[in-house]
Amino acid sequence: MTNLLDPKQDFIFKNIFGKEDGKPCLISLLNSLFKGNPHIKDLHLDNTDIAKILKEDKASRLDIKATADDDTILDIEIQVKNTGEIPQRAFHYLANMMPHVVKTNESYKGPHVIGIWIIGENVTDRQNAISEAYMTFQPHDPDPYQIMTDSARIFFIELEKFDPRNADKRELLNGWLSFLQNPYFMDASFLDVSEIKGAMETLKYISADPEIRALYDLRQKTINDRNSEITVAKEEAKAEGIAIGEERGIAIGKEEGIAEGELKKARETARAMLVDGVPTDTVSKCTGLSIDEIRAIN
Repeated sequence: MTNLLDPKQDFIFKNIFGKEDGKPCLISLLNSLFKGNPHIKDLHLDNTDIAKILKEDKASRLDIKATADDDTILDIEIQVKNTGEIPQRAFHYLANMMPHVVKTNESYKGPHVIGIWIIGENVTDRQNAISEAYMTFQPHDPDPYQIMTDSARIFFIELEKFDPRNADKRELLNGWLSFLQNPYFMDASFLDVSEIKGAMETLKYISADPEIRALYDLRQKTINDRNSEITVAKEEAKAEGIAIGEERGIAIGKEEGIAEGELKKARETARAMLVDGVPTDTVSKCTGLSIDEIRAIN
């Protein structure tokens, strides 16, 4: 059998789930995740064109955008590596989708928006592979924890946490997670599901296509280069602080460096003011440090 390409790579994922003939597979995957809330009967794929060859647009995002039959707006993202800011990106992407949902002079009670992030590495400290996030009211006596609105939701699927050996073979979602994590080790019983069998047949077919393999390799090189740049930049930014953060233009390093630099400067200023006998509350107002932080300064 031809070596199977990785279905977690965005280019391959889109070739399986992001085309018209892959809609039954995508609907099955989504319904297994949503468990009836909502139940999707049909989808309109909003961005099926992947003919913008990766050679011309190396930075192209190969996400899947779709609209369900109940008007729910869906954004499906596949991300193999944890780049360190996925929850923030997920919130940003969801927020950017909202203006397109609520049109001018329309009620804010518009269609629901759901973001689905399928991630190869862990991004949260939660134990389960599936996490669902809403905007919520936090508990504060006497008010309990409460969902503020379910009109915007985000699902995180962390494949690294999924163990196919201990997964319930009766759960359809476990079949899809097994397929995405490593189709070689998927339990054969899942192939009795027509949609999973169809996804496997598509994966075998495109894996045997020389042009698809060439584009896969090109896309993987682009992903590896980008991930390498991010990793190196983050390490350098943490080591060098502000200077490297500004030089590299990497947001994470820059923000961490600036925060550390400003805190260090504030402490030095506070220490000098205390030596000069300036009252603690005045030092706090001038430096922005709390009274406790100032008292902790040696």
